[in-house]
Amino acid sequence: MDYKPWMDYIKPEDMPNDDLKFVAESAGIRSALALIFCTPGLTVTVPKNSFSEVKERYIVSQYDGTKYTLNRLAIECGFSQRYIYKIIKKHYEKKMQQKS
Repeated sequence: MDYKPWMDYIKPEDMPNDDLKFVAESAGIRSALALIFCTPGLTVTVPKNSFSEVKERYIVSQYDGTKYTLNRLAIECGFSQRYIYKIIKKHYEKKMQQKS
């Protein structure tokens, strides 16, 4: 997207719809303009749990078996302690199956 001087006058309320207005307010005018000019006519869906698999890999790599780390990972990743245990259990079960 080529940024033009006239674009400096665009405000969030100038956005063509509420979704783009929200993007402009939360991520900046340039982000909203990039969506408008680079993806015209497309419907974009933003999944709620976009990076769940990345978070799971992170958890498995960071978990050291301590309650302290469990709590830290739960807060960092926005998961419950129970879900962290579930991720770790799934990882170790998968690892054990691969050994068999």
